[in-house]
Amino acid sequence: MISGTQTLFNWSLRADTKSIYPHIVRACFTGFMLLAVLAAWANSLSGVAPGLEFFEWICRLNVLLISVSGISYFVSAVTEEKDSGTLALLRLAGVTPLVIVLSKSTSRLISALMLLMIQLPFTFLAITLGGVTWQQIIGAYLALAAWMCMVANVALFCSVRCNTSGRAATLATSVLLLFFAAGPILTGVAGLTGVSWISPQFLAVCENLHRHQQSILITTRLTEIFSATGAGDFLALQFWRSVTVGAAMFLLSIVFFNRYSEPADDNTHGTSAKVRRFTIGRCWKLPIVWKDFLFFTGGRTFMFTKFFGYTLLVAGISAFHQLDHRDTTEWLNNELTWNAFIAVTCLLCVEVLLYASGSLFQEVRQSTISSLTMLPCSTPHLLLQKLGACGLALTPGALWLVILLAYRPSAITEPLSGTAVVSVVFEVLLCAHLTVLLSLYTRWAALPIAIFVTAISFMCCPFITLTIFEFSGRLARLNGISWSIFLGAIVNFMWGWLFVLLPMEIEIINRWNRLSRE
Repeated sequence: MISGTQTLFNWSLRADTKSIYPHIVRACFTGFMLLAVLAAWANSLSGVAPGLEFFEWICRLNVLLISVSGISYFVSAVTEEKDSGTLALLRLAGVTPLVIVLSKSTSRLISALMLLMIQLPFTFLAITLGGVTWQQIIGAYLALAAWMCMVANVALFCSVRCNTSGRAATLATSVLLLFFAAGPILTGVAGLTGVSWISPQFLAVCENLHRHQQSILITTRLTEIFSATGAGDFLALQFWRSVTVGAAMFLLSIVFFNRYSEPADDNTHGTSAKVRRFTIGRCWKLPIVWKDFLFFTGGRTFMFTKFFGYTLLVAGISAFHQLDHRDTTEWLNNELTWNAFIAVTCLLCVEVLLYASGSLFQEVRQSTISSLTMLPCSTPHLLLQKLGACGLALTPGALWLVILLAYRPSAITEPLSGTAVVSVVFEVLLCAHLTVLLSLYTRWAALPIAIFVTAISFMCCPFITLTIFEFSGRLARLNGISWSIFLGAIVNFMWGWLFVLLPMEIEIINRWNRLSRE
């Protein structure tokens, strides 16, 4: 067993060394550290000790990088063997689940921990800049290492549980988002002390769960370290609980490895002729739209299921309003209408990104690009048909947005601003374009990398959008144009499409054509 573990471990480390993507991530992180050092130097010119701010930026960047790695780098430890069909060969060679899990996951964890270790000499610059002690730096990096251990092993369990890297990344993303969102949700529920239909025992359970969640959350631990003045504890409660959760997920991965190692079943429409006739039907005049709508987005059945799910979401918010205000006759007030609109919008954005990550990637994974290219239609027309299938699948969420907007227009239009609408729409479009483009280059993690790049881009250059809005607004007011907000939105969107989105669309078409000739 030791020989097999060492062989797989060495092979994983060598594959990671030869792959270009981990080196790109390390280079990008080095660039971000350089930007943080420059920002700290700029702050030092004003006479304020910038060490603490520099240290906070580095720690927050590490949290973001570790979280993105959990849904991209660590999550493919086992699923890459399932995708390539070599997992059965490893089992046939007598390699045990412990050997596979230990060698595949530990090599990636060690590589990621080394990235944390090489940061320490640069992070100690914060002591020279002032405002930070060496005890705070060591405590923060131990907390980050424990958080990485937990995230890596949670991603490992998702990799063992799911049959493909895309499904594992989706599951890991959902788990991390739910964990981060659990704090505000539990706090909001625990604060409902004046609601008669919620028992005090339930509120106490929510408060207890929130306390345990905060004891594991890395951001809470880092906030304690940033605000500490003394030496503090190197190994706090967050360290031990994170390591314990990581060890538990590692053991669960070994226990359930054999159960979830079967190949995926691609027959999603049943074997009965009547079932196939009802769910599939005849081909449409646009065959690519028909194919993707039925076999990628789920068809009419899943579309109706999504509409029913959105209806349950809005009905649940309405029921909450009715229980809290028993004498009211309206379904939703202004605040809850706005909350329902935001919830539906967020779910619709998630749908857009999920469809963007899988629409072209499934053709790459199934090696069907050359077959599609033989159809008598151009590449842009073919890609537009795939876009139409995804747009048809998004109609339930879009329909509920229209319903909420028609129900209370003032509750939605008043909080919105032209800058916010254009920024959100362009951010989603940019992330979707990046996801589609990266899905044609990478085998996995296109969506997490696109989200990471989009978030960093909008953090670094928000002043460009605001400057264009201000310039277009002043120009409109000088010429007597009353709709300056709409003019700014149009100018911003056209600028973004012409210089950012259009080059991506051209590269997507070129990459598709190159893959079709391979």
